[in-house]
Amino acid sequence: MPGPTAHPLRPVTADEVAAFERDGVVHLPAILPAVWIDHLVDPVEAAIADPVVTTDMTALQAAVSGIPLDPDKTGRFLSGVDHWLHDPAFASFATTSPLPAIAGALLDAERIHLYEDSVLVKEPGTAEATTLHQDLGYFHLTGDRICTTWVPLDPVDFKTGAVAYLRGSHRSGLVHRPNWFVSDEPLPGSEGVPIPEVTDDDPRLVRYTVQPGDVVVHHAATLHCAGPNRSSSTRRRAVSVRYCGDGVHHLVRAGAPTKAHHPPHGDVRSGDPVVDHPGCPVVWERTIGSTR
Repeated sequence: MPGPTAHPLRPVTADEVAAFERDGVVHLPAILPAVWIDHLVDPVEAAIADPVVTTDMTALQAAVSGIPLDPDKTGRFLSGVDHWLHDPAFASFATTSPLPAIAGALLDAERIHLYEDSVLVKEPGTAEATTLHQDLGYFHLTGDRICTTWVPLDPVDFKTGAVAYLRGSHRSGLVHRPNWFVSDEPLPGSEGVPIPEVTDDDPRLVRYTVQPGDVVVHHAATLHCAGPNRSSSTRRRAVSVRYCGDGVHHLVRAGAPTKAHHPPHGDVRSGDPVVDHPGCPVVWERTIGSTR
């Protein structure tokens, strides 16, 4: 842990809370201490170099589409999940950085649980877009206080693969069927409402130009996607951490990626409230006298 830096550089403002509630996404500029960005660099490099913990999404896209991978292609989309379970550096970031307090403020929660983390890297020249999807369909959770925090390690803009969010889509009440991220093809055995068709010029879409130290937070029900990295020299490295709060329950979703603490191997069942558990620990609690 990089010293006593559990507090954000500034409070989450009332306007930012209102934007999150209204749009299902909010950009929080200059809120994360730089020491946490430095803290993540080596762990991210180690993760993407390890094919056991990180998936080559470029190769996955080729496999799903049936189009052979170009052997001369250099750009890669690399992604992994649940690094916090086996890497103390990711665990400290997910549990002791300012992110849990930020989630608590935006979700108006009394307590915050860690659900999972993810590494998302698009190297220069990565052609793969991230397909429109909704996080909730992948999560074995149900409830309104669930969010994803997205932390860039590099400057990100449209050219390098900025994430686009469909504002207001979190209020639809729908749970959409999960897909492969790099293809519209749904995950086998999964359930949910089909993802709607959304064009690039839809006025509800919003993209943020972000810098290291910024955090973008979206509601788990917000539809979002991301473009390829068209840059020839700029990487797009990000770490995403997902949290949930009061009133959230476990719901085992057919076809979604499994978690060790859910059936058939774990002790958590659908309908159980999310309580302190090694697979979903409490990482923040509101203190007496604290404000939103």
